[in-house]
Amino acid sequence: MPINIMRTKIISAVAMAAIASAFSIAPVFAQAPAARKNTSGVTEAQRMAVLGAHGDKEIDVRVQSLNKLIARIQGLRNISDAQKSSIENTLQSIVTNLQTLKTQVDAATSTADLRSDDKAVIDNYRVYALVMPQLNIIAASDRIVTISQMLGSVSQKLQSRLSSASAISNLSALQSDLSDIAAKAADAASQAQAAVSEVSALVPDQGDKTKMASNTAALKDARSKIRAAQQDLVAARKDAEAIIQALVKWDKSVMSSSAAASSTEAASSSQQ
Repeated sequence: MPINIMRTKIISAVAMAAIASAFSIAPVFAQAPAARKNTSGVTEAQRMAVLGAHGDKEIDVRVQSLNKLIARIQGLRNISDAQKSSIENTLQSIVTNLQTLKTQVDAATSTADLRSDDKAVIDNYRVYALVMPQLNIIAASDRIVTISQMLGSVSQKLQSRLSSASAISNLSALQSDLSDIAAKAADAASQAQAAVSEVSALVPDQGDKTKMASNTAALKDARSKIRAAQQDLVAARKDAEAIIQALVKWDKSVMSSSAAASSTEAASSSQQ
């Protein structure tokens, strides 16, 4: 395959794969609490055993999940250390509370105590209504910023190819598409970073309805910013596809012209 066509197709593959990855965003909804076992018709000791085991299990599941979220935050590349630290501190505080609660569950001496502890587990579970969507928004933002940076590199390569194809028929329109890629990439990064700033300082409502309403509004607005950033990337992808298709067509026409010229030259030489 000629080098120019191969180079253009490589650029295309990088651009398409990068943009496609922006949409592999995990759902931002809280998980449903596990159903409680029916303990009716059993002895007090049996109720305590069931409630205690259930409480321990629910706490362990939450602690494991929260620790995974903490580890996931460390892998994000495009948010500040201060933002990471704020979220990690919130998560670690919840882990500590849950571990303390597990100690209470294990030391409980009555079903009343266990039921109270069980309710506390559910109350602490409310964090998922914030933390899970919060982290998914931040992770989505991190990918969008990374892809925006990749688009900058792709744009440079496309500009280089356009410069070597200065006689291409629609050069002005293609240059406009190239400028639009840069604008859309910059706006996508800006929207994503704004979404992170909006949610990174949120804290769980712990039953406070005013705080819950405020958190819900902030998450909703941040999601709208993420969607706007994704739409920017879709538009940038279309621009890149238009440029790449034009360059592939141009490369083929140049090859065809060169082949025809070589054939004519060879025929002329043989006649002499």
